[in-house]
Amino acid sequence: MNKINISIRTQLITLFIFFVCIPLLVFGKLWYDKSTLFIEKSAINFNEQIVKQVNGHLNDYFLELERTTFPLILHPLIQEFMTLTPEQTFERFMITNKIQNELLQQIVFGRPEMYSFTIFSKQGLSVSSLGSSMVEKRYQAYLDMPSSENYSLLGIRWEGNTPLLTIIRKFKDASTYQTSGVLIIDLRLNVISEIVDQIEVGDTGFLWIADAQGQMIYHPDKTKMGAKAPDWYSNQVKNLDKGAFIHSEHNVKDLLVFHKSSYTDWIIVSQVPIHELTAELISLRNVTIWGGLALVLLVIIIIGGFSLSLTNGLSKLKRLMRSAENGNFFITAPEHHGNEVGSLYRGFNKMVRELRRLIDEVHTSQLREKELVIKQRESMLKALQSQINPHFLYNTLEMINSYAIVEGVAPISRMSIALADLFRYSINDSMKIVYLQDELEHVRTYLDIQKERFPYLDIDFDVDKSMITHAKAVRLTIQPLVENSFRHGYEKHRMKPVYIGITSERNENGYLLRIIDKGRGMKRETMDAYNDSFMNDTNTSSGEAGMDEALTSIGLWNVHQRVRLLFGPPYGLQIIQSDEQGTVIQMMLPGVSEE
Repeated sequence: MNKINISIRTQLITLFIFFVCIPLLVFGKLWYDKSTLFIEKSAINFNEQIVKQVNGHLNDYFLELERTTFPLILHPLIQEFMTLTPEQTFERFMITNKIQNELLQQIVFGRPEMYSFTIFSKQGLSVSSLGSSMVEKRYQAYLDMPSSENYSLLGIRWEGNTPLLTIIRKFKDASTYQTSGVLIIDLRLNVISEIVDQIEVGDTGFLWIADAQGQMIYHPDKTKMGAKAPDWYSNQVKNLDKGAFIHSEHNVKDLLVFHKSSYTDWIIVSQVPIHELTAELISLRNVTIWGGLALVLLVIIIIGGFSLSLTNGLSKLKRLMRSAENGNFFITAPEHHGNEVGSLYRGFNKMVRELRRLIDEVHTSQLREKELVIKQRESMLKALQSQINPHFLYNTLEMINSYAIVEGVAPISRMSIALADLFRYSINDSMKIVYLQDELEHVRTYLDIQKERFPYLDIDFDVDKSMITHAKAVRLTIQPLVENSFRHGYEKHRMKPVYIGITSERNENGYLLRIIDKGRGMKRETMDAYNDSFMNDTNTSSGEAGMDEALTSIGLWNVHQRVRLLFGPPYGLQIIQSDEQGTVIQMMLPGVSEE
C-alpha cells in the first residue's frame, strides 16, 4: 500500500483547525448553551419569587377585605333587615337608612376601590351604597348560586369602561343555618393593579391573572380583562399549582412562570420574552465571537506567516536536493537565514561542495588510472613489436617475395606482400585516429593471409564505401577483434574457420561496425560481465579466460578503453550475441560528420 505524503504546510493547517479552531467553536457553543440554561433557571427562580410575592399581597388584601365584612354578618341592623318583608315599608325605610348611614358609608369611606356595596335579602329587599336598585336583577342569581364557600370571588364584569371584580358573601340564619341573604361587593381593580404593577418583569415582560375558570381577571391590556385565557393556558397551566415553561408564538419565545393561590384559586402568570433574558448574554456572546475570530485571525496570520516561511524554505531545499540528485552540483542555497533553515542551507552547500570535490577527485583518479593502464598495455605492445627489427623484417620479406616471383609461386608472393603491409601498419602509433577505410584495409590484409591458411574461409565485407572514407576509427582496434574470432571462436574449440563477416550501419548516435563469426561463443555469464564492464567503464575481474598475457593486453577491454578514451561515451564495444551459433561484436564509432 502506498504511503500518502502530506506536506508540512498541510499538516500545520490541519493541526491548527483541529486543535485550535474546532475546540474554540465547541467550547464557545457549550459556554453559550450552559450560560443560557443558567440564566433561564435564574430567571425562573426570580419570577417564581415575584409571583409568590404578588400572590401573597393579593391574599392579604382579600383576607383583610373578608375580615372587614365579617362584622356585618352579626350586626343587629343586618339581622333585622334580613327578617323584613316587602309589606313592612316603613320599617324597611328606617332600617335601610340606618344601614346606609351607619354601616355602608363607614365601610366605603376611604376605600376608593369600592365601587358598590350591596346587601340583598332572601325576601327580595336590597340596600346599596349606590342607593339604586337598578342592579337587583343579578342578585337573585348570586343568591341561588351553589357554593360551599360563604366568601367567593367571581369574575370580571364591565360597568361602562370600568372593569369590576365581584365578590359575594352569604348571610346565614343563626337558627336554621340557611342562606338568608347575600353581600355583593363590586371592586375597582386599582388596588390589584397597584399590587401587580409595582413589580417590574423586564422591559416588556408583564404579569397577568386568571381565575379557576380560565377568565382573565387582570391583564395590562385592559381589552383582555374578562376574556378567556389563551388556548395553551388550559393545557399547560390551568390544572397545575405552579410551574414554568417556554412558549413560542409568532417566532417569539416567552418564558412563562405561574403560581396558583390556595386562597383565591387565582393563577398569576409571569410572561417575559426570552430575548430580554439573554440579551446581555447574546451581546457578550457576540463580543466573544468577534474577539475570538479576531484572535484566531491574528494567530492565523502569525502562525501562517511563520509556517509559510518555514515551509517555503523547506520546499526550496527540497527542490535543491532534487536538482542535486539529478547530478547538478553547481547549485547553492541562500545562507542569510539565521534559524535552523539557514543551518540546513549551509549544510546543503557544504555537502554539495564536498560532493563536487570528491567527484572531481574520483574522475581525475579514474582518468589517471585509465591512462596508466593504457600506457602500460601500449608499452607492452610496443615492447613486443620492438622485439623484431622492422628493417630486417622488411628486407627479409622482400627477398622472400623476389624468390617467390622467380620461382613462380604466387601464393608466397602474395603472403609476403600482405605480411609486410601488416607489419608496416602495426608499427605506427596505436592511439592515432585514422579513417575507418584504413583500418578495414588493414583487416582485409590480415584476412588475406588467413585465407591462404584456410582456403574454405568465407569472408564477407558489407560496408558503405562512401561512409568509411570519412568515418573515424582508432588504429589497431578491428584486427584484434577479428583475431579473437579465429582464436576463441574456432581454434579454441577445434573448429575450422568458415566465416568472418564485417558489416556497417548508420544510426542517430554514430556509425555501427559489427564483426561476425560462426564459431562457438562465450558463456552467458562471461558475455554479461563484459557488457557490464563496457557500460560502466569497469574492468571485469575474471579477465579473458584462455588468453595469454600478450593477447589479454590487446583484447576486448583494451580495444574498448582506447575507443572510449579517444571518443568518449557512448562509443565503444558491445557483445550483441555469443552462443553456439556464433558471436557478434558491435563497435560504435563517431558518425561521418563528427570528430
